[in-house]
Amino acid sequence: MKNDKELFGLAQMYVALEKEYEKASEYNLYDLDEIKQGLENIRDTLFQKGYDIDKFLHYQEMYRKMSIKEYIDFVKTLE
Repeated sequence: MKNDKELFGLAQMYVALEKEYEKASEYNLYDLDEIKQGLENIRDTLFQKGYDIDKFLHYQEMYRKMSIKEYIDFVKTLE
């Protein structure tokens, strides 16, 4: 379960960075290189640790659609 917890955390961070990237791109808020680097670091971690990419993508979709209660309940299952 530890791997699932870390994988879900990476998916959550990736979604957050994607949203930040979209907002920053749309409004020209600041340099996008830092966000791109964060996304690349997550991708590197996935490949270095040999995580299941399909599961990562599934966790991303789950996270995008979760209510706060669903999120809290799901995270408890990973601990």
